[in-house]
Amino acid sequence: RARPRRMAAAVAIACVLGAALSPKARLLDAVAKSNQGRNLASRPAVNALIEDLERANPTPDPLTAPEKLSACWRMIYTTSDGILGTGRPWPFRPRPLILQHIDAARLRAKNEEWVLGGALRNAVLAQLTPRADKATVDVQFERFKIGPVPVKAPESFKGYLKTTYLDDELRISRGDKGNLFVLERYGEPDVDS
Repeated sequence: RARPRRMAAAVAIACVLGAALSPKARLLDAVAKSNQGRNLASRPAVNALIEDLERANPTPDPLTAPEKLSACWRMIYTTSDGILGTGRPWPFRPRPLILQHIDAARLRAKNEEWVLGGALRNAVLAQLTPRADKATVDVQFERFKIGPVPVKAPESFKGYLKTTYLDDELRISRGDKGNLFVLERYGEPDVDS
């Protein structure tokens, strides 16, 4: 009889502690269990937590805060199957890192992924053009790098990215195809290599 009471007490404590977590901590916990968004069953819950955190955005005009926006960001969650590489053969799915470098002062960006177990780095360089809403940039992709081989991007490779949450550690963005991105600060930006 003592065992069910202890279990009930443990469950109650866990519920209280879970309820006490901040919205950001709840999101990060859910993201950690989502395998960067590859766990499709987790997406609705994670997406709801993202919406909760977006409502509390401490930087509603992120393009006016280049010191926060400029960074190397590590993608920890996305709904973009293309970025996750879910349609690619296993060795060509990005692992272990997917990074996005943003240099807000120079209006440049670079996305990087590693495939073949981290042996090959692919990248795409882009020019950013701010929109009047102070949260969205138009993205014109300029050059891909497949390993060491540069390839000019077609003019039609463009999109936009809206930053919907930004603090010193975390960024949430929404893309032109409706995808969500959660990224954590990883270091200084390097948009030149």
